[in-house]
Amino acid sequence: MATDIIDLHCDTFGRITDGGPPLGEGEDWSLATDELHFCLSRRPEGVRICQAAAIFIKDELRGKAAQDYFFKAYGVYKRELSANGPQACGLCDLRFIAKRLEEKPMVFFLTVEGGAVLGGDIAFLDTLRECGVRMMTLTWNGANELCGGIVSGGGFTPFGRAAVARMEELGMAVDVSHLSDEGFWELCEFAVQPFLASHSNSRSVCGHRRNLTDDMFREIVRRGGVVGLNYSVHFIVDGGATADFNDLARHIHHFLELGGENSIALGSDFDGTDLPPYLSGLEKLDTLKNNLLRNGIGEAIAEKILFGNANRFLSSIHRETVKA
Repeated sequence: MATDIIDLHCDTFGRITDGGPPLGEGEDWSLATDELHFCLSRRPEGVRICQAAAIFIKDELRGKAAQDYFFKAYGVYKRELSANGPQACGLCDLRFIAKRLEEKPMVFFLTVEGGAVLGGDIAFLDTLRECGVRMMTLTWNGANELCGGIVSGGGFTPFGRAAVARMEELGMAVDVSHLSDEGFWELCEFAVQPFLASHSNSRSVCGHRRNLTDDMFREIVRRGGVVGLNYSVHFIVDGGATADFNDLARHIHHFLELGGENSIALGSDFDGTDLPPYLSGLEKLDTLKNNLLRNGIGEAIAEKILFGNANRFLSSIHRETVKA
């Protein structure tokens, strides 16, 4: 029986777009590049994956430059899906993840990391939706036209508040990973729909500022959102010297103590950070469920973490019609 997984964040298509160290003569970076965490040939037999594919907009990109980069990476995304058609496909209607995984072992849906992609133009959200974007991380570490990041600090601009409202109308999930603490609590004052943290852990277990406080996690749970566990060594243990899966399991157990049974998901951050050897690529996913079970996480909750919780949340954001 196949193991189905939903992963709420990877930076693989940005890595492919930007390239890396030179490969062999005439060889370009692609989903076949073994240097990637997310190399398709490393997918274990029996594991089917729905992957949120983020296009990362760097803090220094603004206006037309940010939008030009989005379209460049979007072109790479479309090219790679076409090149890998026998085993991979894209998906826009997130109510049908399970159905599509029965047809193809790799299903992708598009997200953006960094609201600077809008260039201060709220109408660009409609363009993103037409391209298939179904989630947007509001900012990265610095401030942009919407709000402040976890490094810069600061709350929302009037434009940022309007952008969140339009995202909710469009069925585009609001992602608070990288958002400043001030911005998180300000968002809670005006957000109507549930939101998520696509790739963040527990700040009580690992004190990195990119992780969520207990109160933040409880608020996401209360609203019906989800939190994707980040595999970054920097967010698992203080100092980054994570030894084995037990270290990540401490975040899971803590979130469960906070009432998160229906809100814990996965957000690997593949190809966007430093990963521990036990989670360093697709090939390690065949042990993921067993690692959960070995750490005292029951079968039913393990299935929710791997697939069910994210599937429930993503299904809920669908909008059949959109107001102009």
